[in-house]
Amino acid sequence: MSNNNNNDSTMKTALVLGATGAVGKQLLKDLLKNGPYAKVVTVGRRNVELDNTVPQDKLVQNTVNFDNLEASRQVFRDVDDVYCCLGTTRKDAGSAEQFRKIDQDYVVNSAKMIVEENPTKTTTTFKSPVHFLYCSSMGANKDSYLLYPQSKGQTEDRISRAGFEKVSIFRPGALETVEPRPQYRPAEAFIGSFFFKVNSMLNLHMGISVLDVGRSMRLAATSPSSVPANVKSTTKIIDGTNVNIFTNKDMDNMKV
Repeated sequence: MSNNNNNDSTMKTALVLGATGAVGKQLLKDLLKNGPYAKVVTVGRRNVELDNTVPQDKLVQNTVNFDNLEASRQVFRDVDDVYCCLGTTRKDAGSAEQFRKIDQDYVVNSAKMIVEENPTKTTTTFKSPVHFLYCSSMGANKDSYLLYPQSKGQTEDRISRAGFEKVSIFRPGALETVEPRPQYRPAEAFIGSFFFKVNSMLNLHMGISVLDVGRSMRLAATSPSSVPANVKSTTKIIDGTNVNIFTNKDMDNMKV
């Protein structure tokens, strides 16, 4: 069992939502190889397949029905840092309505349940001590007229008001994957490797490897003192919650 009041991360538990996705899977591998946690828990619609190069002695996998989270309430209990990489595209979802359901409602409903199952243990705050880290997207804006950035922005806002002490939001640009997508994405194929080479050479901060996104999320949770001084994340207070927003440039600088 984790101890939310213990500063020693070796006694803590990490939970990963969306660990089968491009970012989520690399984040999970990074946590298992480099994270200081006593236990790493995944929660998703299916288990993650890992090869024997990844240590799995600390890994606990759970499959849930996101349309009936009440039946799996216990898997959200006794966690310290929650990494959320849940997401989809309109094409993969099949419709705008289904996209919002997966990309926004599943995330927010999970966040709310985590708050309920991990209440404060002090009398000085009513906020859950869980640190919730969310992988969003460059351009996220709840007031956008476009579906994808609007949904990401609305999800950010709803998470920030869910009742956590601390929320960290990561806004990567175009994602450079390291494993084939289960479904072909024309936009990523169009961008191609040339874009990422130019992006790196010219320091455009428009794209980033999924490896670096996962690593940045881990560092922000477990080693904030090691984050380079030139990483100037935006900090806000929303309904009493400390919200840090890391841009693509911030994550690029965290590679140093």
